[in-house]
Amino acid sequence: MYQLMKRRHLIIAVLFLGIAMIALSMGGPTEDEIEVPPPPDLTLPAPLDLPTPLMSRRDEVIDIHEDQRGILFTNCTLRIFREEGISISGCELVGSTLLIEGSRGVVLSGNRIRDYYVHEDAAVRVQNVEGLLMEGNEVVNNSIGMIVGRGSDIEIRLNLFEANDQHNAVSGLNCYGAEIHHNIFRFNFPHALLIMNREGDPGVHLDIHDNLFDRNLEDAINFEDFRGAEEETRVYGNRINGTGWSGVNVEYNSWHANIVIEDNYVDANGLMTEELLDDDGKPLGVYPSHEHQPETYSPGWAHGIKLEDCSGVTIRDNVVVHNVECGVDIRNARDVVLEGNIIAYNRLGVSIMGYDEASLHREFSPLSEADAGESRVSGMDNSVSDNPDGDWRVEEGSELSDGG
Repeated sequence: MYQLMKRRHLIIAVLFLGIAMIALSMGGPTEDEIEVPPPPDLTLPAPLDLPTPLMSRRDEVIDIHEDQRGILFTNCTLRIFREEGISISGCELVGSTLLIEGSRGVVLSGNRIRDYYVHEDAAVRVQNVEGLLMEGNEVVNNSIGMIVGRGSDIEIRLNLFEANDQHNAVSGLNCYGAEIHHNIFRFNFPHALLIMNREGDPGVHLDIHDNLFDRNLEDAINFEDFRGAEEETRVYGNRINGTGWSGVNVEYNSWHANIVIEDNYVDANGLMTEELLDDDGKPLGVYPSHEHQPETYSPGWAHGIKLEDCSGVTIRDNVVVHNVECGVDIRNARDVVLEGNIIAYNRLGVSIMGYDEASLHREFSPLSEADAGESRVSGMDNSVSDNPDGDWRVEEGSELSDGG
């Protein structure tokens, strides 16, 4: 099963790599066109090499009180509860789940965590943990890769998160300090990262930097109800490529979000909405195509960066190119700064609009009438050019001001 999925993903990878290369080669710059820099050269995780042979444990519930290394856990539940300094390394978890709660100084390194399909449950669940290092793991083919809640000093680096396709690679992240860097996120559905702060906790913040987000199925990085933050959250130095919907999305009443989106390379997003449809405009089928995936892929927006029903977001010094719809799409957003970006070769450069009336009636986190209005954006020193349907579109009532 695992090898079959790998082969399918390789075929899809080759297909979309070709699509991305075509998009990126659309016309070299003329004298009047913007010179687009190349994508960043990122340091990414090396292939995982597990020790052999692995000792086997199967169908057990295991309370872990000491370090674990070189074990194959099959259909197990592993629990780390109120422990300190525990490490799990060089292990393979197949159809197994790992629960970490109320602990300190936990290290997960060099493990393969795969094939855990339980509806709305995660292969790794972390709650109220102070100090977690997750490094050099492969988290693949799970319902949800990882859920992280209410922790501090969380570091997730140099991991592969692939085809966690029932509800995201990593969810939650309402942490008092989390750093997510130098990972690969690929083929996750619907999002690679789903980040929330529904309670409006002012101490929640994180840094997301130097990752490769490669062909995830809806929004690669999705902030939902991320509100009331006093600490700054930063998204910077990432390559966000080939996502089905938008590269970065801040939405669903993310008021006073205090998010900076900076120095990212956001390209060729929205391509999947075009390429995964048949001649009648219907989805070709389930993606990835296996019996666990509960939803077919459905087309959505196709922007580089999307803001809706939010405030307190700065978009600075990004390269946003070759996206199917808008480079930057802004709806019902206030206190937005758009500064120093290169926005080119999208269908439309920047769209600034008011609220969508349907947002007042949506099932999840409906927009209140008090918060429904026009967008207010401060723009300065942006290079917006060569977008065939226009570089700027500002709806009547919304405002684009010169930030000086």
